[in-house]
Amino acid sequence: MPIWIMYCEGISLPKKRYFHEVIEEDERILAIGLKQSRLHKKERLDREKAKSESEQMQDKLEPIDD
Repeated sequence: MPIWIMYCEGISLPKKRYFHEVIEEDERILAIGLKQSRLHKKERLDREKAKSESEQMQDKLEPIDD
């Protein structure tokens, strides 16, 4: 038995996959990433908005006179 056959017996070769199977998997992964990206953007904007509101309240409560 040739050496390369003995070497390859221990390696599982990747299964052939059809194009539509690969695309469906990629779309699912991309959809998850898009969902997380939108969620994080919304959280970031909410934090910035809350921060600006608190700064506005602080300005109303304690006006600084020069």
